[in-house]
Amino acid sequence: MPLRSEATVAADRKNAYREQTLRRLQATAIEMGATAVLGSTVVLLARLLVPTPEHLWLRVLLLPLTALFAYMIVRAPSVRAYGAACMATIATVSFNSYLGALGTDQPLIYFLPAATIVVLATSFFWITLGQWIGGALACYVFFLPFVLDHAASRTDTVFCVLFAAMALVTSFVSHLRIQDFQRRAFDQECRLAELSLTDTLTGALSRAEFLRQADKAALRARASAASLTLLYLDIDHFKRLNDGHGHAAGDAVLRGMSEVLQQALRDSDVFGRLGGEEFCVLLPDQDEHRALALANRLRTLLAAVPRPDGQLTVSAGIAGLREGESVAQTLHRADLAMLRAKQAGRDTVCVAQDGD
Repeated sequence: MPLRSEATVAADRKNAYREQTLRRLQATAIEMGATAVLGSTVVLLARLLVPTPEHLWLRVLLLPLTALFAYMIVRAPSVRAYGAACMATIATVSFNSYLGALGTDQPLIYFLPAATIVVLATSFFWITLGQWIGGALACYVFFLPFVLDHAASRTDTVFCVLFAAMALVTSFVSHLRIQDFQRRAFDQECRLAELSLTDTLTGALSRAEFLRQADKAALRARASAASLTLLYLDIDHFKRLNDGHGHAAGDAVLRGMSEVLQQALRDSDVFGRLGGEEFCVLLPDQDEHRALALANRLRTLLAAVPRPDGQLTVSAGIAGLREGESVAQTLHRADLAMLRAKQAGRDTVCVAQDGD
């Protein structure tokens, strides 16, 4: 079972992180969307207090559009679609604020709260740096007409630009820190998940995960009428190795055995450490006859694994999944076959008998 390259593992981890972050942010998107619509409504109502408000009905129409984009955030099927929906939401909120500032005595000052609050409030809502940049641009593009307005005083312009720049820098730092925190939490979750799925010493699947995958493989095998065989492997005289040379020597042998299995098995084969020196290999689409040939080949390969007290040998039992039989029952028959191999003198392979 060849191992995936580090680049592939890193890419898969990155994609998994982004997908998990997407789902978590979407869980809070309803509140964020409601806040955006409510905030725009409050600003709109406040603007009604100013004589001759401009573009009133256009601003009213932007409210359901903001709600629609917020809904699209919740339903976005991918990180890219999510980013586009977020940028559209920010653009409508900023455009609404822009329209509200028109017609005031100091539109630059009037728009400034939106230019700062929007970028600060959404700093944690971006998944990628590119999305943060796009969101900031979607907000500040409406800020430029006021900055370039010659009617604005130089003092107001300088003050607003500095204030907006501070908000932008704070938003950027907040985005990076939040992303770092989320990534650390994700990595910790992955490590905990890996500990529950794999054996930390050998890298083989844990007993629980192996049995879970075996049950799934059994369902597929029955649905397609395919063969499914279990190969039970037990290292001979393992206790004697630990007692005579220490557990470090025993651990080295276990790791060596796992490496041989990883290299010798097919991609579709699955192996797990059931406990101590016992391993089990799940062989989809292989009958007992082919499993027997594989077991003998593995015995030869395992003999090359260094062992301080002599040659490494294993006893193996083979059992194929029968009609109406559970994986646990098949595993028990493979275990009984392995015990017969022990009784036959070890370093041999036995196939489960009809009476098992």
